Amino acid sequence: MRIIIGGAGEVGRGVAKALYNEGQDVVLIDSEPTAIKEAQSIDAFVLLGDVSRREILKEAGIRDAQVFIAATGSDERNMLSCALARDLLEEELPIEKYPNRPRLLTIARIHDADLIADEGKRLSRWSGVDVAICPHQESIDRLTAGLKSSSLSDVLPLGGDAWIVEVEVTPDATNMVSYSLGHAQEINDGLPKAFTLCRKGQSAFVPNDDTVVEIGDRLVFATIGEHTFKRISKAAGHVEPPYPESPRVAIFGATALGKQLATEYLSEGCWVTVLDEHLEAANELVGSSIGSHKRLDVIHCNLGDLDLLREIELAEHDIAIAALPDDHENIAIAMRAADIGVERTGLVLDDSALARVVRRIGLTYAVSERRVAIDSILMQVHRRVPGHYQLMPSVPEIVAMSASMSDGHSRLGQTIGKIEKKGSFRIAFVERDNAEGSRVMFRSKEDMTVKIGDRLILFVSADDVPSVEKILER
Repeated sequence: MRIIIGGAGEVGRGVAKALYNEGQDVVLIDSEPTAIKEAQSIDAFVLLGDVSRREILKEAGIRDAQVFIAATGSDERNMLSCALARDLLEEELPIEKYPNRPRLLTIARIHDADLIADEGKRLSRWSGVDVAICPHQESIDRLTAGLKSSSLSDVLPLGGDAWIVEVEVTPDATNMVSYSLGHAQEINDGLPKAFTLCRKGQSAFVPNDDTVVEIGDRLVFATIGEHTFKRISKAAGHVEPPYPESPRVAIFGATALGKQLATEYLSEGCWVTVLDEHLEAANELVGSSIGSHKRLDVIHCNLGDLDLLREIELAEHDIAIAALPDDHENIAIAMRAADIGVERTGLVLDDSALARVVRRIGLTYAVSERRVAIDSILMQVHRRVPGHYQLMPSVPEIVAMSASMSDGHSRLGQTIGKIEKKGSFRIAFVERDNAEGSRVMFRSKEDMTVKIGDRLILFVSADDVPSVEKILER
């Protein structure tokens, strides 16, 4: 399958590398020679040119493309190129003459969250964008979820209320250590299914109900709802301070991201203080739609002024988040907040490598906007394209797969438990229509019966993919 990606920055390259490693036919386009040079290591077909030019899209093979991804730094260019790609494909292969050609899926990275909020579903009609990925909002979702349970190593949203979470088993996990996973689920009421186990000195593998848990194991769970995070942490032996009903939140930076974070926390009934050393930015926030909110304080100050931070009682805040443009400044501020006594510290970074290591210096949770953008784009591709794919970069040995249960499928009418017994894999979620007709992700249960229209999302060791594909054949 051909996938065309416009933009060879870190996000475009990250998406291209992942898809190429999955065996997809990837074309990467960028107008900057430096970006093209950096992309040469991926081994994908790389084109120097403007993604919003018709001749470049023709050269990239738009006739054969099933997915078009616009990941440049410009929202306008991303939307324009999606519209152009769709129009050009219709010109080259009109649906009247080629009724069976695959429909082109267009995905655009959109930086301006207001654009999506204002347009909603109308965006696809006038711009040609099927799916708009907003890293700001996605980062906020991941960060706020991760801060609610600081003992979780990683938190990955899958859309809706579905989550993938990783936790390390401590010596205090008395209802888990030395027990089988099946038994641990029984005695820890409501504990979701673990689909990956990482053990020191071994490759990660897909456990079964008979797998015995050891101290130091890293377990990856598939779950529904943020309310389950605490249950998972507790079962793994972690003791966390209770998450307040109305937390006090300090946000460093009256940036676009800072404003979005403030809006999110205010909507949850939190008390929010936003600090920024730039008077213009602080005044702009005060004059915005949330500026007069009774639970919001905006302070113009030197962010390094320890006396002022003590004066505003930063230590009494439950959460401190650094949302400034500079990664290193964010790390420094988050460390300062932790030193002062804030229990939960979060930060949003560009550099994905920095985000992976911040916990080593005692900070609670960090997300990389670029990493979030890559993950979100890949997730949208994989929800629409069959096959296996890497879900968690930290665990490359385990991949995700999806299987659609169409009419006549051999597994229809069977229970999840019966299907899982056919091979070494775990079914994490079942996507199906709810009572209102909307597609919803459900956590799989042993006695759940597979129906027509269901999409099974399962996890398997990369080496076992061929055998599992045979099991799930129609």
